[in-house]
Amino acid sequence: MSIFEKKFAMLLEAPGDVPPAVPEDMAVPTDDMAPVAAEPTTDAETTGVLDQGATPDNPALNYKREQKTHMTSTIQTWIGQIQEFNEFLNGLEGSSMQAQLNNADCDTLFADISRSETKKISRIAQDLSALTESFKGYLLAAEDNNQ
Repeated sequence: MSIFEKKFAMLLEAPGDVPPAVPEDMAVPTDDMAPVAAEPTTDAETTGVLDQGATPDNPALNYKREQKTHMTSTIQTWIGQIQEFNEFLNGLEGSSMQAQLNNADCDTLFADISRSETKKISRIAQDLSALTESFKGYLLAAEDNNQ
């Protein structure tokens, strides 16, 4: 027997007056319930109420907004610093680490490093690029939440 069947059977067997299942303020109006008409308001009265600033600023929301702004600016500086370091590791300029290692003369220390560490440097640069893109995704999500 389901919950509703049990309740229905209990209501049938109950002696006397059974309290309504729906509160009176939520009940469907019947003919004996006279509807109460609201007083008409003008647009000027409505805008006057809205202009008064019925809800004051919430300090907790202001704190969260300031905190979010601070964190957003911090993440933006991290992104800039990581991108600078990524350019240092694997940039197209001649001053980048990869460019210097690849342009090294044979039988030099740089040539030895280039043979063994080029892939590792590229992988680190790729991981750093992925990290900055993830950070940018978080920033975009934070902007979407603000709107």
